[in-house]
Order: sequence, then structure tokens, then C-alpha cells
Amino acid sequence: MLGPMSERPRLSELRVPTVRELDFARLRAGRLARLQTMLRRHDLPVALLYSTPNIRYATGVDVMSVWTAGTFARYCLVPAEGAPILFEYSGSVHVSQKLVRDVRPAYTWRFGGVAARAKAREWAGSIRSALRELGLEGERLAVDRLDAPGLLALQEENIAITDVGPATVDAREVKTPEEVQLFALNGGIGDAMLAEFEAAIRPGIREYELLAVLSDSLLRRQGEGLFTRLVASGTNTNPWLTEAHDKLVMPGDLVGVDTDANGYEGYVIDVSRTFLCGDDPSPGQKEAYRVAYDCVNAMRDLVRPGITFEEFARKAPRLPDAYVPQRYPTMVHQAGLEDEGPGIPYPDDERGPRRIMPDREIKENMVLCLECYAGKVGAPFGVKLEDQVLVTATGARLVCTYPFEAKLLGG
Repeated sequence: MLGPMSERPRLSELRVPTVRELDFARLRAGRLARLQTMLRRHDLPVALLYSTPNIRYATGVDVMSVWTAGTFARYCLVPAEGAPILFEYSGSVHVSQKLVRDVRPAYTWRFGGVAARAKAREWAGSIRSALRELGLEGERLAVDRLDAPGLLALQEENIAITDVGPATVDAREVKTPEEVQLFALNGGIGDAMLAEFEAAIRPGIREYELLAVLSDSLLRRQGEGLFTRLVASGTNTNPWLTEAHDKLVMPGDLVGVDTDANGYEGYVIDVSRTFLCGDDPSPGQKEAYRVAYDCVNAMRDLVRPGITFEEFARKAPRLPDAYVPQRYPTMVHQAGLEDEGPGIPYPDDERGPRRIMPDREIKENMVLCLECYAGKVGAPFGVKLEDQVLVTATGARLVCTYPFEAKLLGG
């Protein structure tokens, strides 16, 4: 077992603004400026963005994000200098025109069958035309994602393509002051979600009913939606990552939840807690909870600007041997308009293909999610805990402050 740690008070250290205080024009301008700075730094004259969070980061506009994420229905061209051109789903052009000056109907070939190639070639011709308008015809086009017809069509147009990832990752990893304000506001939403979720736990409630409580709490506070269904109870908590079923919560069950939510203005609320249905935890439940609790708090103590990802991984606590086989895939990931990367994997993890250990360092105004899963192979329960923190000059500050389960921490 890891050594015991004293319980620390979980007090809000971030000033939470009201919505009226948020300067959305500065938010949009600041994000675009960061993106264009990184495009220039990586010698990328122009980007073609299809990823919905990337489009939102560059333009401030979100349109039906769940649907458009999988349909290639909208995209934008972002030059390293000058204003973006947003190609919007035709029925939603009027939405985007409220924020973006140059909005044009998007080409799409989804479900086109054999006709898709011809439509994609027409699209590629329009991209070349737009690049010509921008004075960038013949330059490399940095792309985040394409489907096969789109990739082939650009190749047939002899448009040289490259990866925009280095620029978008570097732009989005450090948050602007307005983004920090939004995280503080969403931290309060996350606390309310967890409070209402915990209050709803009782014998006989089903996992999907608890998921509905979580979603309702988010939506009533102007959050946008859940992007997973990670609510599990009893044996469904081991291994982790079983999503909500119709299982009844029973007395003595552990109930785990990962908020995995896009909150106000799309910013991620990503916190995990495990609760007890009842008042009398077993020694094994308390042991697993203490392992996860000590791990998350020890990682939080390590967070500081300047520490490299590799150094963090080496200094982070090691789980007891019985908990290693089912530990979570990563110790740390970043958060913004989605769960972001790169993250920090366990340096000794041999399960499947080895994950990349990024040659990067923690920076002030990053937002990190510190997570741990503690569950022995074959046990009827497991514990998932996760804290979301803002990196400040003096260390980590909590985004969400919801307390841990006192019944599982008691002597």
C-alpha cells in the first residue's frame, strides 16, 4: 500500500466569473491569434480544419457538434495571416454569419456512393480557388483530418498536404485568460453535477438513471452534453470503462462516474469520483479507494511549470503490484474544447503498443486531468478517481472542488 496522506480541504482557488463578465470577442481573437502564431512557427502557411473542436477554436462557431463531428459537413481555411474562411453546412450558414465575416456553403459528398468522387473533385477545385484568393495557391496545405475521397481529390489537384497537428497542439495546450475564466465557471457546473449525482444514489436506481441525473444537471446549467456514458456500479466498476447499463445499484455497491462533459461554451469538465451506496465499506473497498486517492493527490503535488512529462512520469507514485495490471492507460491528459493531448503515460506500461512519451514540459495555464484506477484483477469492485487542475506559477489549482468520499477514507 501507498503511505497514508492527510485529507486536504478542497476549496475553490479560482475566481468564478459570471457569464456577463466573459468577453467572447477577446476569447475568439485570442484563440485565433495563438493558432496563427503556431502556424507561422511551424512554417505552415494555411490550414484546412475539419475537426469540430479545431473549427470552434479558430472561429468561435459550433454547429451541431455531435452530428458534424462524423459527417465532414463543415470545414474552414485558416491562413497564418488574415481572416479564416468558414465553409458551413448549408442549412446553418445564418448561424455562423453572426460571428464570422466570410461564410460560404460547404461541399459534401457523404452517402454519395459512386458519385462521391466527382463531388470531392469539385470540392478540391473550390479549395484551390480559395487558396488562390488568399494568395496561397501552391503552398502546402496543413490538414487535421480527411476521408478517403477528400484525400484523393486533393492529390488529384496536386495540392501538397501536410499535418497541422504540431500547430494545433501547441496552440491549444496553453489557455488564454478568457479560457481560464470558462474553466472556472465550468468547475462550478462540475461540482453541481457530482452533488446531484451523489444525492441520487440509492438501492434500486439503475445506472442509466444516474447517467440521466448527470446529463440533466449539466444541461440545466447551459452545458452542452456528455461525450461518454461512464457510470458503473458494483461488478461493472471492475475493470473500468464499462458504460451505463440497466444494472440496479445494490446496497454496498461502489458507484463510479466520470463526468466527461462539454460544459458552458464547450469546455471540458472531466472529473471522476467513486461513491459508496450505503455506510459500511469493506476493507477491500477502502484499500482500493486509498490507493487511487493517494495516487491522484501525489500527482497533484508534482504539478508545476517546467517539469518535463518524462520527469513527471518517473516521479509519480507507483501503484501496488496487485493494481498494476488494470491501471488506467494514462496518468495525465490535457483538456480544452475536448480531451486533449499529448498526455503522460505510465513509463513502464507494456500492455499493447507502447504509448508515446512526449518530449514536452508542463506549462503555466495548461489544464490537466490527473487520473487513477485501482482495481485488482477479478475483484468485484474498482475505484476511479480524477481531478482536473489548472497549472499556475505555484502549482496545481483545482478546477472542480467536489470532495472525495469520506466513508471510504475513514480509518
